[in-house]
Amino acid sequence: MKSIKALTVAMLFFATPSYVAARQPDLTDEDRTVVQVFEAPGSNKDEIFTASRMWIADHFKSAKAVIEYESKDDGVIIGNGNMAYPCSGGFACHIRAEAWHVGFTMKVEGKDGRFRLSFTNVHLELPPYSNVGLSLPARDEAVSRREDMDNIRAKLLEFGPQLVASIGKAESSNAW
Repeated sequence: MKSIKALTVAMLFFATPSYVAARQPDLTDEDRTVVQVFEAPGSNKDEIFTASRMWIADHFKSAKAVIEYESKDDGVIIGNGNMAYPCSGGFACHIRAEAWHVGFTMKVEGKDGRFRLSFTNVHLELPPYSNVGLSLPARDEAVSRREDMDNIRAKLLEFGPQLVASIGKAESSNAW
């Protein structure tokens, strides 16, 4: 009886992704790239750079571990980030939010009055899975479902207004 149940679960596990994959085309690297320009009126490139660095330090565990490259002269910061999977409701989403993480490369390019925020290398970091004799190891996978990418994109784009607010705070904190 256990083997029939395990076989049924295994068939559903392997058949369902195949069916879904047949209905949805794979996402390209371009589909998994998020880019947006944000206005920062009255701020110069150096202020944007400094505020972005401070925001990264406040929002990630360690700015030193996150930042891969920075150039104040060019107004560029590149780093690797990680966040919990953004959940938009439902039981399956709750499980994903508890265990899944999203990894990404973030790039901030500042110019006077604006900055471009880019996210590339967006991927899912999935924990090991074991159920009814079926085991999968922990793994990193490119985001393949459009619904997942839409949820992730929305969450990543929230970083832009947060950075804009951080630029304003950095300017006002210098006036003490």
